[in-house]
Amino acid sequence: MKRKILFSVALSFVSFAIFAQTNQTEPTTSTGGGIDWFELIAIIGYLGGVFILLPIVIYTNLKEKLFIQSDDTPSEILNNLSQTERNNRSSIILEEIGKKLSPYKDENGIDLITITNGSQARFMKHGLDYINKNLCPDDPEILERVSEFTIVYNDRTRRAFTGSNWIIFCGIGIGALMLFTGGISTFIFIHALGLLFYILSSRTTFYGIEKRMNYFSGSGMISSVMTGLFLGNGVKHYVKEGGGSWKRDWETEGQMAIIGLLFMFVIAMFLGFLAAFLGVINFIFNYSRSFTLPFKSNNDWYESKFN
Repeated sequence: MKRKILFSVALSFVSFAIFAQTNQTEPTTSTGGGIDWFELIAIIGYLGGVFILLPIVIYTNLKEKLFIQSDDTPSEILNNLSQTERNNRSSIILEEIGKKLSPYKDENGIDLITITNGSQARFMKHGLDYINKNLCPDDPEILERVSEFTIVYNDRTRRAFTGSNWIIFCGIGIGALMLFTGGISTFIFIHALGLLFYILSSRTTFYGIEKRMNYFSGSGMISSVMTGLFLGNGVKHYVKEGGGSWKRDWETEGQMAIIGLLFMFVIAMFLGFLAAFLGVINFIFNYSRSFTLPFKSNNDWYESKFN
């Protein structure tokens, strides 16, 4: 209960700070009278990503695991229900979980069900946590079903980093450049949180990775662009003077290498500043349907879904 109150106060404080800062800052426009899109993207990334979405991502990563009874996390059995009533309620929840999962056939042609999207994962987590924490059934068939769903959930909701290492390196480079040129500042701290937000929001569940593999293949766009720039710097140029033999044109190669390095530096700066905004995009894909908030208890979830 104390954690929920602290989280609520912190989130309210951050929202108030953002609101106050927004009111103090006039909308930025470009010289042509239009919107400064780069600054707008940076504001969305740093304010929206760092101050609003980052706490949600951190809390989700901490609370995404299923409830396991222990000395630190004891069960809260509903004593107003008999054991039979708790078993019946558990059976109803398990049946509803099964209806929401997606059917598929394994390699042997056996019909099974699994998680394929975030709403299914969130519903299963709330259901299993409610059963394990508040109902504690003793029926062997129900316990076996709970065990089966637990295996499915733990396997399908594992997360792996699917972001771009280039963006992380560029973000670190931007931070180091700002540190050496301007010293320690508040923005460097916010930039570091934006980079942390990008890393955490890039952690994709296995069902999300599986879905992406069905639509996309090959290396990422960022890696392809940066690799192309590196390969471009490795192109050799030759020149033929008069009727003599071909010779390496070192001058042209040097000029192209300098231009390529400058171009890479500009892209690295751009990617470094966009890390937090790209984290917002990753949040939409990886967390928008599966995030967890501390404001809703298991009992509230059951009342909203089954009553």
